[in-house]
Amino acid sequence: MKGVWVIIKSIFKFIQGLGTTALGLLVIVLLVGIYAAGNRDARPTVPSGAVMVLWPYGSIVEQAEYPDPLAEVFTDFNRVPPQTSIHDILRSLERAKDDDRIKAVAVLTDSMFGAAPSHLHAIAAAIRDFKTSGKKVYAISSAYTQGTYMVAAQADKVYMNPFGSVMLTGFGSYPNYFKDMLDKIEANVNVFRVGTYKAAVEPYIRNDMSPAAKEANMAFLTSLWDQYEASVTEARGLEPGTLSADMLSVNEDLRAAGGDFAQLALNNGLVDELAPRAGWRQALMDEYGSTPDGTSFNQIHFQAYLAATDRPNHKANEIAVITAQGEIVMGEGPVSVSAAETLVGHIRDARNNPNTAAILLRVDSPGGSVFASELIRQELVAAQEDGLKVIASFGPVAASGGYWISATADEIWAAPSTITGSIGIFGIVPTFERTLEKVGIHTDGVGTSPLAGAFNITRPMSDGAKDIMQQSIEAGYSQFLGLVARGRNMSVEDVDKIAQGRVWVGSKALELGLVDNLGDFGDAVKAAAKAAEVDDYNVVFYREQPDQFDQMLASLLNSSLGDDFDGLSGRQMSPLMQTALDIKNEAEKFFRFNDPDARYAVCFVCKVAD
Repeated sequence: MKGVWVIIKSIFKFIQGLGTTALGLLVIVLLVGIYAAGNRDARPTVPSGAVMVLWPYGSIVEQAEYPDPLAEVFTDFNRVPPQTSIHDILRSLERAKDDDRIKAVAVLTDSMFGAAPSHLHAIAAAIRDFKTSGKKVYAISSAYTQGTYMVAAQADKVYMNPFGSVMLTGFGSYPNYFKDMLDKIEANVNVFRVGTYKAAVEPYIRNDMSPAAKEANMAFLTSLWDQYEASVTEARGLEPGTLSADMLSVNEDLRAAGGDFAQLALNNGLVDELAPRAGWRQALMDEYGSTPDGTSFNQIHFQAYLAATDRPNHKANEIAVITAQGEIVMGEGPVSVSAAETLVGHIRDARNNPNTAAILLRVDSPGGSVFASELIRQELVAAQEDGLKVIASFGPVAASGGYWISATADEIWAAPSTITGSIGIFGIVPTFERTLEKVGIHTDGVGTSPLAGAFNITRPMSDGAKDIMQQSIEAGYSQFLGLVARGRNMSVEDVDKIAQGRVWVGSKALELGLVDNLGDFGDAVKAAAKAAEVDDYNVVFYREQPDQFDQMLASLLNSSLGDDFDGLSGRQMSPLMQTALDIKNEAEKFFRFNDPDARYAVCFVCKVAD
């Protein structure tokens, strides 16, 4: 897609250079004029008595990437998966709760690709809070996945298509293992690690999950499932443990329902009514009125509602939100990764902004490069030395490097379902001397010392080089323990007992002293304001902004850049294609390691499958 965009931009530059400068200026003026005319009075209006349609599109993330403005024109070239920011969902529900123009919320989940447990719990909590206003919430879907059903279960009424299903399977962690593949190409994977439970390297040295990893993973997965089941059974008025019992008897129960998954969901009390689209649409039209053309119920999409209700704020104090999302890597990068130079730049901008009252580090990262993690943490320490309070707020995952960057924050807040800990370090240096020999390529030469070429991946590692790496990893682990001990006011020995690379859920991390409080993003914002001793403040998200020319072209082409919604269902990827993509992404991690010291703090099992 970027290649197409470069071509289009080149065409515009070519036009500007044709014949005279006047021709180029004329084209630009014309485009600006069209843009200005199209954006006059562009703010949507909120209909009276409307139903706010909460229709998340794609994956739920902390910060959504800005899509390419030509994506809707050249859809065949668009390979960026759609995303919806969790903060947009939560803000819309919070505003609509006290807005008299909004009479109900309809939650549609057909286009929602997936969300981590803590994001699901956050949406569920926001829906429960909305319902305290006395307004109704309706869940509507063709079918429900385990993730989308937890959101739907909070509704006053759950609709489902008669051909639909509610698939509850429990949580699992099933990584792919590559030892045999690496053996086939005769790659020599040199691994250095510290921590009994540091299983991140296992996919490269084993064909299965180790007993220690199974023990640790089963513990946190069980905690996540207990939280999920408690949320759903309480919302639906079911007995505790009902979901687990139903999964054990699903074969017999499905047979009793004649093999009909929809009827099974109805029999088990998971849905309230089986209805085709025309049925639930007419029910909402009868209750809340119709659109001007009479084709659907009186409504406004939640993104349009946010656009309609956004108002500029010019308060003196700002809580600066720095989002660390995705793998932690060196260099610069988009919001999908925690690129060290990008995040350091945002932190420095917040430090130098006289309006910044406090920094809130929002983390959804399994970690990555130790060096990159330390660069980010050092910049946060510099902010603290400038007198700014730093509050860490954990989203779905804050493990390994994600915990490293947060360890010395003034306070750490986590959700009960946050996956955190994984305090451990490993090093991985693959060498391909045998792979190259198979195709007739050999490496030889001389050096001025035994270390010359010691880390050349075309040569085997010497015992001396391996010893250097192991010492470095052990020193890095000691540094990690020291950071946590200092930041959490614990002894190094006590940290080591709960470290060793083991993963914990947020509720257990609180018991162990790895986090200070349990709460959501809003709780962490209030804590940051309290720490900064301010009552009146704005919450400001630091992130890269789209190019102004891209914004203009997006409006001309009716592309969204994250602000509009076309009302179409998302195109779900087939299970086979999703599996192939997962394997490809996991294999590529092996080649993306770019830490200057080859040291990594990353959790590969922190992605939970539902």
